[in-house]
Amino acid sequence: MDSDEQMGRMKVGLVGCGNIGADLCIALHKGEIPAEIVALTDIVEQRAKVLQRSFHLSAEILPLEENVAAADFVVECAVPAVVKDVVEAAIRHQKDCLILSVGGLMMHPELLEQARAHSVQVRIPSGSLCGLDGIRAAMEAGLHSVTLTTRKPPKGLAGAPYLVENDIDLRALTKPTVIFEGSAMEAVHAFPSDLNVAAALSLTGIGPKETRVRIIADPNLTDNIHEVRAEGAFGRLETTTVNLPSPRNAKSSYLASLSACAELRAAAMAFAAQYAEK
Repeated sequence: MDSDEQMGRMKVGLVGCGNIGADLCIALHKGEIPAEIVALTDIVEQRAKVLQRSFHLSAEILPLEENVAAADFVVECAVPAVVKDVVEAAIRHQKDCLILSVGGLMMHPELLEQARAHSVQVRIPSGSLCGLDGIRAAMEAGLHSVTLTTRKPPKGLAGAPYLVENDIDLRALTKPTVIFEGSAMEAVHAFPSDLNVAAALSLTGIGPKETRVRIIADPNLTDNIHEVRAEGAFGRLETTTVNLPSPRNAKSSYLASLSACAELRAAAMAFAAQYAEK
């Protein structure tokens, strides 16, 4: 690879070195995305070292602020609690970013307004949900209602704060059981690591308080299933997405990783095009 081609590659700062971070490394390792990871950040440094070693990365392990400063583009794939710090750092350093923990954006909606005011693009992936393009289009004429029904095997919900706080033991289930019904805002607080789809759907559509969510634990399932029903001036929309779990994490859908890869590819291609115009 010559120096001009190398300079046109987007430098990526990765925040969060778990399952999706590994899938992004796999995608980049194939060499089909014009980008490279130059900085890694994780609250558990050992996870960053594992990625560094497993994928032979020349990336440095850095604190968040230094990570963002070193990169052209920042990818957050950690937990909702770090989203505010990541977006604020991106704004300070004028770096566009991709946020995978969409629930963190929903809890801090002012971040999107602040980013727009500073000409910083915050990319939101579709995650493990199909049909957001239809929701976005339908919003042009207005939506009356949006409902998400999520069906997961019990192990895919294990450890969620809502289950712990309400002393709900899913291991005893023998049939599909509704374990939660409420707004998308309530759902994301109750299941912060499991329902980025609810956050993405609500931010695309009628908002976190108006979007309804129902969660069903089904011991007969091995897949994660998301069903969306929306009604508005356009008519009625119904989608069903059946997700295979990630090969490395049963709680995460493989499509969530693939959507992150697709967004990173789009950002890298846009970066390369801008570089070519200079």
